Amino acid sequence: MSIMRKRVSALFFLLILTLIYNYIWVARTVFQRISFVSKSIKIYDRFDFPDIPNITLVESVLGLQNPGVNGSALVVDVEKLPKEEAERFRRSSKEREYSSYTSSLIPLQRSLPDIRLKGCHTLYTDFNLPETGVIIIFHNEHWSVLLRTIHSIMDNTPPHLIKEIILVDDASTDEVLKEPLEKYVSRFRKVQILRVESREGLIRARMMGFEQSTAPVAVFMDAHCECFPGWLEPLVTRIAENDTIITTPLIHGVNPWDFGIDLTKDIQLQWVSFPELRFAWMRVPQREKLRRKRPTDTYRSPAMVGCVFAVSQRWFRKLGQFDPGLEVWGAENTELSLKTWMCGGGLELVPCSNVGHMFHPHKHYDTNPPFFSRNIARIANVWMDSYNIFARNHDGTLADIGDVSNRVKLRQDLHCHSFEWYLANVSPESYIVGDGIYTGEMRNVGLRTFCIDDAYGSKRLESPIALLSCHGKLGNQLWDYTELREIKNYMFCFQEATRPVAIAICDEDQMSQKWRYDPSADGHGPVVSASGLCLSVDTTQMILITETCNNTDIQLWQWGKRREPRTWKLE
Repeated sequence: MSIMRKRVSALFFLLILTLIYNYIWVARTVFQRISFVSKSIKIYDRFDFPDIPNITLVESVLGLQNPGVNGSALVVDVEKLPKEEAERFRRSSKEREYSSYTSSLIPLQRSLPDIRLKGCHTLYTDFNLPETGVIIIFHNEHWSVLLRTIHSIMDNTPPHLIKEIILVDDASTDEVLKEPLEKYVSRFRKVQILRVESREGLIRARMMGFEQSTAPVAVFMDAHCECFPGWLEPLVTRIAENDTIITTPLIHGVNPWDFGIDLTKDIQLQWVSFPELRFAWMRVPQREKLRRKRPTDTYRSPAMVGCVFAVSQRWFRKLGQFDPGLEVWGAENTELSLKTWMCGGGLELVPCSNVGHMFHPHKHYDTNPPFFSRNIARIANVWMDSYNIFARNHDGTLADIGDVSNRVKLRQDLHCHSFEWYLANVSPESYIVGDGIYTGEMRNVGLRTFCIDDAYGSKRLESPIALLSCHGKLGNQLWDYTELREIKNYMFCFQEATRPVAIAICDEDQMSQKWRYDPSADGHGPVVSASGLCLSVDTTQMILITETCNNTDIQLWQWGKRREPRTWKLE
């Protein structure tokens, strides 16, 4: 009985300590919110910012009260602003990739709601988690956006989990990001600033920050994020359980113009898209739905965004960090995604962790600059084996690849799996144009010179599927048959409709998008829908239809074969 009493007493004592700890943390946060807002405004008064509002004036004119509270949007009514202020507002949106004017009207420490799923609060209560170093790269990031990122980390994280926040200044030229920034963050004992003399780019700057970090877990975070309550504990807990797992939070978009945060909890994973090797969003596949048992369970994701992720220092070093031959930014998240899976680790999205992120428009991203082409080619030639031909610039014609021999050796030393293994076991839903089980033109046997053509461009979802003369140039006549039994052209799939057959956004749960093609030895055969009807042609309109199978030539299709189907197992 005495032993039981001692255990109960110890548990009661621990509960009291926890309550006191949480009370002090909350009190400290409230005090900081009150004091830092006024101090941040004084910083603005010392410099001539071309895009900073006259905060006192604007608050009065617009009647602002608690702007941005709980992640709400702040829509500035420009018509009510004085002429000079309206000009500042327009200038801020034109010169930056977001409205820094609007951001400046929102407190640096705006409150964010606790949006964790039911059950998350009791899952992550371990005080013995490893310490974390948060690494943030910035280059001329607006003062208010950068500081709101820092405050959200400090305010919504138990202090004992943060060992350091390392700000890497990638050669910023804004004056306020020099001495004023140093003075402002000096009140945070754990914040360090590492200055880079000449522009290195995000990838190399991140590695510089990582080398300065001494924490066993590193969190790489963009300088335009906002962390919600309880964001870090779930990420670190999973790494403490298995330090070969890289964890990512549920990302909530921060609108770059009104700074409203999307609080929806819809889960989307990422996969690697081709030929640019960028990440693309995907719905949670059926195999992953079957594997998970509870809403709070993590999701295995084939790839990650890269704006926020946590990784153990040991595992990141073993993987060779980022390829130092990658330049500026772009596709480094793809490289890390591939090698962590292929070399014995994993990548998981943790739904109990929530972080807001503002996606910059990045105008130069869409023009495919030379450094991005170089990055893609390096990754393809190290990690994708014979599939490298599906990556843009794989042969170095658009940009020099450089020497990749040391990265190839790294892969060999780590005894990593093949890219074929990755596609079969990690990302079977991945779609590579031109890599179907059957691929190329779908030529109708009865009509001989006519092929199925995705001819309607942006109006494809409103129009029937046409047959046009076969031109042999593929493009809009290239169709792939996938492991999911889809007939696919990029993100669009055949869908059986009442009449005629339609083009629709691919959805693996739609049985109306499932087809079977099993050609005979002579290389052609029928295409049969899930309902048992055969793909055929309405020859009066030259469009696709389905009808009762009758083994006529108009229902037979000739389609080239590329490879054997991949098989995978659910774990």
